[in-house]
Amino acid sequence: MKREYVFAGAGGVVVLLVIIAWLVTRGGDTPSEYSMADAEEAFASTDYARTAEILAELAEEDNLLAQYRLGMMYLDGRGVEPDADRAAEYLARAYAAEYAPAGEALAGMYIERAEAADSLEAGVEWYQRAVDVDSMEAMTVLGSYYLSGTAVAADPERAIELLARPAAAGDVRAQSNLGYAYLTGRGVAQSDAEAFRWYLAASETGLVRAQPILGMLYETGRGTERNIPEAARWYLNALSAGAPGVDARLGALIANGEMPVQSEFDAVSWVGAAARGGHAPSAAWLEQAAESGDPDALAVLAEFYIEGEVLPQNARRGLDFQSRAAEAGSARAQLAMSQRFATGDGVNQDYVQAHIWSNLAAAAGIDGAAEQRDAVARFLSPEELEQAQESATEWLERARND
Repeated sequence: MKREYVFAGAGGVVVLLVIIAWLVTRGGDTPSEYSMADAEEAFASTDYARTAEILAELAEEDNLLAQYRLGMMYLDGRGVEPDADRAAEYLARAYAAEYAPAGEALAGMYIERAEAADSLEAGVEWYQRAVDVDSMEAMTVLGSYYLSGTAVAADPERAIELLARPAAAGDVRAQSNLGYAYLTGRGVAQSDAEAFRWYLAASETGLVRAQPILGMLYETGRGTERNIPEAARWYLNALSAGAPGVDARLGALIANGEMPVQSEFDAVSWVGAAARGGHAPSAAWLEQAAESGDPDALAVLAEFYIEGEVLPQNARRGLDFQSRAAEAGSARAQLAMSQRFATGDGVNQDYVQAHIWSNLAAAAGIDGAAEQRDAVARFLSPEELEQAQESATEWLERARND
């Protein structure tokens, strides 16, 4: 569009010179005849190609909103061919002028490229670019890299610099990593109190991996007052979410007499895990429970004697405990005894007995028990199968009456 300007007197000459100078700095272009309203109208009518044309003119006039929206159109391939480089160019221009949404879009692009990189090392450059546009997500990832030495040379001080802002803003991963740094003194002065503060923040927001460590801090009184009920609460939270190793912590508390056993607890299994981890009081606790006839404790001890890891290996004692556990109602021991009778391992081979014990284990819902029962049934005559089924039924009736 041709524009005509009318100037009068000496003042007009000055204004004309100013405009000429502005046109020279703009590469000789005349101001666009369009406005953002025109772009909005074209977009609303789904004429995306026209929208892109209008935005391109406005973007060259340093219209930050136009630069941002044109960058997004190149990113999405709307009205133009998808072009990530041109998208980054326009978004970077808008961000350089402190248009924050452009930085968010750039960060998203860079993080996508980092995640799609062929290796963690190749992704580092893109995470750094995202950090440069103030991405807290990238700060958290790159900070964890520098803390652990993953894909970069370890630099704990740099890690702390990167993690501080997202942790303060509530990023649970950054909070957990800061907790670890303070707990171990990596990049900061060691401080149990600071470690507790950050692990507590991450745990309360729901980060499962932080909860067992918070439980340990409560259990040992590091950074806070020793509080066994709170330790148990966080251990149980983590266990319910599938965190590994927490069962052993709970088992040790039970074996030490610091945590009362409740009906919903899988106490024997937890104490067994603690015993496997070398906690001597847990093995003694299981022995005492077995003496009282606890079927699960008998089954766990049987495994210990058979394996020879927690207790000295004693195959005969292991078989005795396993047989007692099966009779007392341990389904895991019942399946083990079925396998013994099927193969003649430590006992005389007896397919009827093998069927009885696998049938009982299957009734209790033990994985693999039904398949074991059906496999054994193929070796039985109709009369033997009927005998095995009747024996299993009688056992169940006795168990209900007891």
